[in-house]
Amino acid sequence: MIPWRPLTGLAIRHGTRCRGLCLWLASLLCLPTALAAERWQSDDYLTQSFLEIAMKREYGHEQHVRFSRWQSPIRLKLINEYGDKPLQAEVVKVQSQHLARITGQPIKLVETNPNLTLIMTQRKQMANWAGRTIGKDGSVKIALKEGICLANFATNAHFEITRATIIIPVDYSRDKGRFLDCVVEELTQVMGLPNDSDKVFPSIFNDRSVDSFPTGLDYVLLKLAYHPALQAGMNADEVRSALPIALKALRANGDIAQANQRVQIESLKRWAGL
Repeated sequence: MIPWRPLTGLAIRHGTRCRGLCLWLASLLCLPTALAAERWQSDDYLTQSFLEIAMKREYGHEQHVRFSRWQSPIRLKLINEYGDKPLQAEVVKVQSQHLARITGQPIKLVETNPNLTLIMTQRKQMANWAGRTIGKDGSVKIALKEGICLANFATNAHFEITRATIIIPVDYSRDKGRFLDCVVEELTQVMGLPNDSDKVFPSIFNDRSVDSFPTGLDYVLLKLAYHPALQAGMNADEVRSALPIALKALRANGDIAQANQRVQIESLKRWAGL
């Protein structure tokens, strides 16, 4: 679910002289950031962002999309066959528990009977693992060709997610500087937010974004995905009708206004000291 993207950034260094002028210029430079924050926190922006990420699919699967999420507890098994295994296991543990904390959806690490399997392997083994765990349809072939890492989930007749697989080539993702991105984004996407979109910013779901860790916007999208007002199986119109109820509740309890702070609690970013 995560095609390769270049990382871009902008650094501005200020001097210490011209105090009054610099403060005035700084206030102007900060203005777009404030406006951007207000923009993503609006109900309209959050609604459109959620529909983009939850109700659309990568690689052409757009017809008859229904909202999907886990209803049963997640049993996560890590197949850790390549790389720094203790470190990778800890990263997966921290990120999975961070997602469980945000969504309220239990995630337990297991050795047997998983419904979510995360495979840490080498790039040359990806196609083999994909064939064994996901399948060989056209979208999988495209993902293997275009992406660094990939993920897939399956649903039952009620559009509840019942099984998911993530495959991360440790060697290739580290060479690209994208290992943490893969762990964070793929685990987040199999929670029921499978699409990427340049329309959603700032977000790990935006392929042009430099965000490697969940943002305040991502925090709200995850909260929306597991709010009681939404139900697995809803179509886009039903989701759109239910979102105002969920947004009102999140706004009332401070989850939208405080999203940038709350998303950092027990996060992988904090764990990494970043």
